[in-house]
Amino acid sequence: MPATYTITQVKPLDVDRVYPLIEPVASTLDLAAWRRYCTQLASRTDLVVQGEQAWIALNPIGVIQGLSLCRLSEDFSHNRMLEVPIFVVASAADDVGVSKALLDQLRDRAKNAECTSIRIWTPASDNWSRRLRPLDYSRWDNGIQMILQ
Repeated sequence: MPATYTITQVKPLDVDRVYPLIEPVASTLDLAAWRRYCTQLASRTDLVVQGEQAWIALNPIGVIQGLSLCRLSEDFSHNRMLEVPIFVVASAADDVGVSKALLDQLRDRAKNAECTSIRIWTPASDNWSRRLRPLDYSRWDNGIQMILQ
């Protein structure tokens, strides 16, 4: 049975269409800054060196139903970890399916990067700015941590 959702990295044609999903959790992020960020991801600048990626979930007719941003980090107790400061699902009909599809992609990413866990951050008023602060990566109470086997 084919997957309901296609998970892909944000492409140039998706940048403006995905902005409404990130805006509510990124109060300091305007559309121009979002475009610059996506351009940096696409051009493989320092963000990719840090392992940062932006993934979207597309339904069968191409509507964006979810977004996750992830980044590799090191944790003193769990070694390499995949941090997910932004995880947004925008589906009234299948939030569970969209979440599962995005989580499956994050698990694959973590496995390929030899991570021992994934941490999905607790939503705050501005997870966009928080994702740039090293202290937010070192907090133990910053979200839900999934230990990978």
